[in-house]
Amino acid sequence: MIPGSKQGNNQRRWILAIWLLAVTVSLVMPLASNEALATTMYSYIDEQGTPVITDNINTIPERYRARVRTTDQISTAPQTAGTIQERMSNFGRQLRDMVSGAAPNISGLSPSQSEILTYAGLAAIVLLVAMYMSKGQGVRLLALWCLIMLGLATPVLMYVSKDGPMDMMKYKASQVEKQHQNRAQQIP
Repeated sequence: MIPGSKQGNNQRRWILAIWLLAVTVSLVMPLASNEALATTMYSYIDEQGTPVITDNINTIPERYRARVRTTDQISTAPQTAGTIQERMSNFGRQLRDMVSGAAPNISGLSPSQSEILTYAGLAAIVLLVAMYMSKGQGVRLLALWCLIMLGLATPVLMYVSKDGPMDMMKYKASQVEKQHQNRAQQIP
């Protein structure tokens, strides 16, 4: 064994770990940011002397618009779970749109099945690299477990995917049902 090769492998592992950490942080940090939200509030006093406050100028009757006071409010309250979920959904849509054209069409498979198989293959490669590069038994075991789950889930996903075998069987069953209904209508 060459004395410098072990040090080179450790250095590569650290570079890979730092790179993965940087990519993860760059993807997650915008989602967890606590940004200040500014809202313009409109207030006026109606004919009965009741103060009215709204954030939508379109709800103010024309006769009161000359008397409207505007106030900008800045809220630095932490984001709610709904806002974070919405941002995660938007991020997922953007990511899906970005990689949707990356999957090649595999002959004999529908486009959705080609995507599933391509992404499962990429995930398997990442898991195999994680198993190979890791020294810890826990990481290796976790990567192996994920690889097994991926191996079990991929055929199921391909079966239930759009234009997959399950869709074809549903289509054929609906055609047979229509034929039976047509025959039943023809019987006097």
